[in-house]
Amino acid sequence: MKTSFVHMLGWIYRNLCTKIFFRFDAEPIHEFVLKLGEIMGKIPGLSFLVRSVIRVSNPVLNTEVAGIFFENPIGLSAGFDHEAQLTRVISGFGFGFESVGTVTNKPYGGNPYPRIKRLVKSRSLLVNKGFKSTGIDKVLSQLSGSKFSIPTGISLGRTNTDEHKDHADAIADIVDAFKKVEASKIPFSYLELNISCPNLTKDISFYEPERLSELLVAVFSLKLSKPLFIKMPITLSDEQTKKLLDIILGFPISALIFGNLQNSRTHPAFDKNEIAKCKDYKGNWSGMPCKERSDELIRLAYIHTNGKLPIIGCGGIFTAGDAYRKIKLGASLVQLVTGLIFNGPQLPAEICSDLPALLKKDGYKNIKDAVGTDVR
Repeated sequence: MKTSFVHMLGWIYRNLCTKIFFRFDAEPIHEFVLKLGEIMGKIPGLSFLVRSVIRVSNPVLNTEVAGIFFENPIGLSAGFDHEAQLTRVISGFGFGFESVGTVTNKPYGGNPYPRIKRLVKSRSLLVNKGFKSTGIDKVLSQLSGSKFSIPTGISLGRTNTDEHKDHADAIADIVDAFKKVEASKIPFSYLELNISCPNLTKDISFYEPERLSELLVAVFSLKLSKPLFIKMPITLSDEQTKKLLDIILGFPISALIFGNLQNSRTHPAFDKNEIAKCKDYKGNWSGMPCKERSDELIRLAYIHTNGKLPIIGCGGIFTAGDAYRKIKLGASLVQLVTGLIFNGPQLPAEICSDLPALLKKDGYKNIKDAVGTDVR
């Protein structure tokens, strides 16, 4: 009954709601949805009602990563709820976990407009927000006293500012944000370090092994009280990625996230007419253009780490089949962003409705049994 209902909601969203939402620019609509979700979370009983009619639960989807229990493996990726406005209502739509942020130590108003552009036929978003953030102090203040109904982590990255002269400044900025999170005592299940944003204004990255090592040494010197996940780029070569993985294996990282935005404008997923209209726009790409490379890097990381380091797959997930493919390539969990824009907020519930049948067809009793089976 509930399965049919969530699929009906999906049909309504894709065939009716998008015709309204997509008439407006992407960023104002996104901010409207976040504000609506924040209001819903403050109305007594409404979050429970949403959960009771939409959320789909099945014990075959229960899993554990980094000592954290997840009722299902479908998460909301950092980049969607960037100011932590949805934490009170998000579980009702079927999510098994959420990463809020990415939040930076100091406020940043964002890169120049336009910062988000939809490519409907390509099932992609052009993104150029550049870690737009009200800053860690404000986010932690609004989350003070929070209790989360699903595992919730906070994604942290360096402040997008020209004030950073070098990597040492950027590391100090990131470490300061981690210190504030640790001191806040907010019950995050995990912390997330985002080194993968390609839309920052100054060329200070942690894509070189020695720079990443310096950053991780500084972060782990804090003796973190929560597991640390690290969000990886998908724009590097296989060899560059392996070198970063070798550094990561020397630290107590609890999970890898693959990955973030794609920078290629020639990917076959793009509709030629849509991409031609973007020639004057800056930014990088989410959704379908990320699908293939995300899959490749999940497989590469699973093999390179001998399956010992949990992987979270992100990029191009629009259906249960997409999520299941990433899981069989080595992902223990997956995260959604762009799929929600094109397929609707009930998408995690739809995926959780359909995954058990895929597991049963392949003879698996639990989602964790399927992890990495296509590369073993």
